[in-house]
Amino acid sequence: MLASALAYKIGAGLAIIRKPGKLPYKTVSATYTLEYGEDKIEVHEDAIQKGMKVVLIDDVLATGGTMSAAIDLVEKLGGNIVSVDFLLELTFLGGRKRIEDRGYPVFSLIKF
Repeated sequence: MLASALAYKIGAGLAIIRKPGKLPYKTVSATYTLEYGEDKIEVHEDAIQKGMKVVLIDDVLATGGTMSAAIDLVEKLGGNIVSVDFLLELTFLGGRKRIEDRGYPVFSLIKF
């Protein structure tokens, strides 16, 4: 909900990254590690063009695993990530460092 409202407000495009099987077209995927196993996310293979500026937005930053996989997808498609933004950051879980170590700026509206 956050990303779609922001994209509408600024007149930008929107590419949705979801769990497997939720998107109706050909996708590319990235797998990431969880505390208890692995998970996967997907994006449409034509959603991001090479050199396109991308802002990644999610509701919560915890360990950074899901967002790190989203970064993998954008990089795989050739997008240029300009910011990684969250509504809420759980600072005690260290997800910010995981993203910043990859060279991307992180913004969180609320830190807990």
